[in-house]
Amino acid sequence: MLKETEWNTINNILLEIYAIRNIDIMAEKLLKVLRMLIPYTSGYFVVLDSNQSIQDDKSFFIGFDEQKKKEYIEHFYEKDYLRYVYDIITETTVYRDTDIMEEEVRTKTEFYRHFLMPLKIPYGAGILLMRDKKLIGIINLFRNKELGDFKDKDIYILDVLKKHLANITYNLLHDGIGVKNLESKLEKLYDDYHLSDREKEVIRLLRQGKSNLDISDEMMISLSTVKKHVYNIYSKLNVKTRTQLLAHLAQRLGWF
Repeated sequence: MLKETEWNTINNILLEIYAIRNIDIMAEKLLKVLRMLIPYTSGYFVVLDSNQSIQDDKSFFIGFDEQKKKEYIEHFYEKDYLRYVYDIITETTVYRDTDIMEEEVRTKTEFYRHFLMPLKIPYGAGILLMRDKKLIGIINLFRNKELGDFKDKDIYILDVLKKHLANITYNLLHDGIGVKNLESKLEKLYDDYHLSDREKEVIRLLRQGKSNLDISDEMMISLSTVKKHVYNIYSKLNVKTRTQLLAHLAQRLGWF
């Protein structure tokens, strides 16, 4: 369904996102780069607290002025018809607004008539980010009539990204699980896979989003040596790409 260039873009986006250590910066970066894959008019990435209230300082809106952002947070978040599905999902879920309910019903809701239509963005799609059966964030993208409704391909792309984004969001909200705890877990994982000190250093730099050339410069080794280390790491962890490597590390560390 996706071209090789689109898969490369997805991998590059995830590599960039995994390297970010602040939730608000990650939210802003994601919404901006996601447009390379899924054209949209406006959108938001809202982060929720334990009471499922929006954490304004950790969220990011794009294509909304401050007044509309305030209106959504203070009023329309509670009126959003997405809330109809919060209680019936138990895991991270991709949605398209026109699939949530019959169009005749959807267009009569207060959210549609008083929020979406004045902004001329009748179409929506996104991801409900879940952890331990609790909603921790919402990524919602909107389109105007000119762009039309979101296609199956757009939904597929979101589906590819969803577990990674839920993992990253949870990790950032919990301060990386604590630096000391994280490092101790990493060391145990490295020992389990019998990684050399050089391979551990390469993984550290890969987690920061560094390219092979960057790693070559920083470690003062040849590019071919870097590639050899990366190949050995992939072989030991049974992965084929950097994105798979990061996802595997995240899963072993309990971020999923």
